[in-house]
Amino acid sequence: MPCSESIVGQSWQRASARCECMRQMHGHMGRCNAELVWEERGKEGRGGWEVHQKSIAGGDEPSNWEILCGECNKLTF
Repeated sequence: MPCSESIVGQSWQRASARCECMRQMHGHMGRCNAELVWEERGKEGRGGWEVHQKSIAGGDEPSNWEILCGECNKLTF
């Protein structure tokens, strides 16, 4: 399900322009926290990021979406 721009904006604010990934299998302990750039959405590499749905059943609420750096987003699939 696509994410509305409103949800993207709210999720971005919550993340404070940093990757929210907590998956240890991605090679980081705790939160990834990579620094992100708003204009780099959908890109890989430094500053790149995407919004990712945590659960299909979780609905269209900001808490069901996470901001992931390009690398963590790629490893999530």
